[in-house]
Amino acid sequence: MQGLRDLGIEPRELEQIVRSDERRSAVERLDIYANMYFYRILDVLRDLFPKLVAAVGDTPFHNLVTDYLLKYPSSHPSLRNVGARLAQYLDEHGDRDRLWLADLARLEWARHDVFDLGDAEPLTMERLRALDPSAFATLALPLIPASAVLRVKYAVEECWDDPSQPPSAGRKTLLVWRQHGDVFHRATEEREAAAVAMLQRGTTFGLICEWLGGELPESEAPQAAFALLAQWATDELIIAT
Repeated sequence: MQGLRDLGIEPRELEQIVRSDERRSAVERLDIYANMYFYRILDVLRDLFPKLVAAVGDTPFHNLVTDYLLKYPSSHPSLRNVGARLAQYLDEHGDRDRLWLADLARLEWARHDVFDLGDAEPLTMERLRALDPSAFATLALPLIPASAVLRVKYAVEECWDDPSQPPSAGRKTLLVWRQHGDVFHRATEEREAAAVAMLQRGTTFGLICEWLGGELPESEAPQAAFALLAQWATDELIIAT
């Protein structure tokens, strides 16, 4: 009833849209539909954020979803996108004693999103070994479409297997990507995080080597550059060009 009043609709006007019968009024029937729709969304969000459910518990998650949908109601025909702003909501209105929950939701959403993103032929170790040495300097290093780079404030990868345990605080860069139909994530060390930022802007292997040459002793830079490239090729994070 209150929802109808908020929309400026009187119960008698609803009779023109939703038919009543001898068992239920139009308002009662609409309330059933509304509840069914809410529980459908709740089930979808439970499937999308199982780690968050495990971290907070089933009843608190129900209450969280209720508040979330009041702030950010579903506006897309597909429920696929209904959780897109849950991490943002937790940043804005989440438990101040458990701020890491927003980053956990952010990681879960990124994994969900990456699963649906497009394919590209990756640079593999086999392709890398077949390259002519002269080609490395100009080798472009674009990230595959099915990937995401997350900057988080808590090491939520630590609690992935046991979300009941709070993660340690500290800014991290997480890589999320799809490989052979499965989605993976991992934290990066500080050096790789800086290199990944270069990948996002667009770079070449030669520029990575040049940057590392300014960061490390001359004798260590080439080995460090090739170690990064080998890791990205093993993970199949780079598009073959």
